[in-house]
Amino acid sequence: MTSTSMVLMVCLAGTVAHAGQAQYKLAVYLLDRTNDRYVNYALAETLASRMFAVIGVSLEWAKGKAVAKPSQSPIIIEMVTRTPPKLMPGSLGYAVTCEGSHITVFLDRIEEMRAPSNVLAHVMVHEITHLLQGIGRHSATGVMKEMWTAGDFGGMRLRPLSFTSVDIDLIYAGLRQSRRPKLPANGENEDPPCLRGVTAGAPEEAHLAGPVR
Repeated sequence: MTSTSMVLMVCLAGTVAHAGQAQYKLAVYLLDRTNDRYVNYALAETLASRMFAVIGVSLEWAKGKAVAKPSQSPIIIEMVTRTPPKLMPGSLGYAVTCEGSHITVFLDRIEEMRAPSNVLAHVMVHEITHLLQGIGRHSATGVMKEMWTAGDFGGMRLRPLSFTSVDIDLIYAGLRQSRRPKLPANGENEDPPCLRGVTAGAPEEAHLAGPVR
């Protein structure tokens, strides 16, 4: 087992100790069109699940064709590579918040970072949260921060970034409404087609990540 995997498993053990009974279950389908084996998807999925478990949300991972449930559409995460440099420069992924189901992750950009499985888990959690909340907002700290700094990237190699209390309130508000897509009443702060995500903008050793799309 690599040192990165060992650190990640220690993080997971600490997270499990605080996990409560899951109150909501979400179906998440991972579509991998990259045939990539560099990033450990199993570790990334497990860490993402533990990060949500601490707030009572259970992620049920699946592969293949997504199947919608009567009360809730599934979340679909597509992994892509060979990302054109001019396509959302620096972005690690994005979610279509007004549509409510689809996430795209730029896996080739994540692979360039240290502990890519940890970074992938945090990107997936960040984007899933955008879908659950249904609005394009960010927090001053934690996993929903608008700009992840070098300190944030270093910190997520040791322990998962957390949700703020406002993040959690908005997640549950969205879940109670069955994740119906929502738009700000005044239409502000939304870039067509309602994309929201997290970016690095530069190597993780840089002082600031780039602006979030």
